[in-house]
Amino acid sequence: MKTFLALRFCAPLALGLIAAPIAQSGAAESAVVRQVEPRARHSVLRAADQPAQFRYLAFPAVVQLGPDEVLLSAKAGARHAADAGAALEIVSHRLSTAATQRVQRLVAPGPKLYQMGEFARLPGGAVGLYIDVQEVGHDSRHYRVGVEFFRWDGASRSFAGPEAFPVVAGITYGYPFDFITEGKTTWQLSMTFGYQPGRRWSVDALRSDDAGRTWNFVRNLSAEFGELKLNESAFVRHGDGFIVTTRGYDSKERLHRTDLEFRQKQSATLTGTYPFINSYIGRPRIWIREGHGYILGRNRTVSGGPMQLALLRFDPATLAITGCVILDNAANEKVTDGYYAVPIYGERDGRTVLHVFTYKGLNEAPCDLLRLDYFWDEVK
Repeated sequence: MKTFLALRFCAPLALGLIAAPIAQSGAAESAVVRQVEPRARHSVLRAADQPAQFRYLAFPAVVQLGPDEVLLSAKAGARHAADAGAALEIVSHRLSTAATQRVQRLVAPGPKLYQMGEFARLPGGAVGLYIDVQEVGHDSRHYRVGVEFFRWDGASRSFAGPEAFPVVAGITYGYPFDFITEGKTTWQLSMTFGYQPGRRWSVDALRSDDAGRTWNFVRNLSAEFGELKLNESAFVRHGDGFIVTTRGYDSKERLHRTDLEFRQKQSATLTGTYPFINSYIGRPRIWIREGHGYILGRNRTVSGGPMQLALLRFDPATLAITGCVILDNAANEKVTDGYYAVPIYGERDGRTVLHVFTYKGLNEAPCDLLRLDYFWDEVK
């Protein structure tokens, strides 16, 4: 969901410093890796404060409700997967004060579990929450059983539902990734699973022209992009079409330029092309600002090294990476889980602030949900 709006930010920020470059690409783009310390670090939800069955906190998503308020959704369960009854924790978070208040806990009825939620701002301003619903099978493994969605009720300040996402052209969709709304049209990237109706594995582009009431199939991106086996993907409108970033099961991250019908016009493989991108980007988020493209997510700047939170800058015209900033874990701590992340822009004293919501756990400890704040002119 693309809602990176200018917000008023008033909280005091802690001192942070930009370090000298620690690596440089030998490619023609000469993209430099930098590390930037957050100007402020806020704890949004602490695992220790949750009931025992909901202490696995992960996978945040955010949507803006007002000038100072965002809704945040995150998994609250027992472990990464196969934890029947796992919930989505919905909280209201104030950007000015970092105050957080629980709104709702959406608990999946076992053997189902709610894994990841993704917000969509639909035409007319309605907010939908689309959920990656899984089920624990007889073999104790998890399986996608079809997307469910909730609708935000502003009067009661709660989500109503769930409703089952419709079957589209014979396909049951299992994992919603990203949404873009422009005028009366909403596009969505979502994943199919071979054991569900449709019997294929792919990431597809879908389209709705009635505020999400019905959806139409647009294109199978896995086939369009070269018969790639794809998972987590994100996209942004650009020019006469889109720029899509994809995570492949071959551990490669790619960028693709398409037309408005998602026909590929250009592509670039990022992993291996740049010495600081050594695998896929975990749950990438992509946007364009001030003429530059940005990808946010989990990265490894060193092959076989620890996971880090990274912001990659790219040229929308060439799809070449032009910069990489390590936003967290430049010290190479043992982060055992974390760094799916989402951005929101704000402002403090006339300077633009990038708020990053993410999760992080050290040395096998339960993860906490965090908000990290950066001055935009120090990371862009």
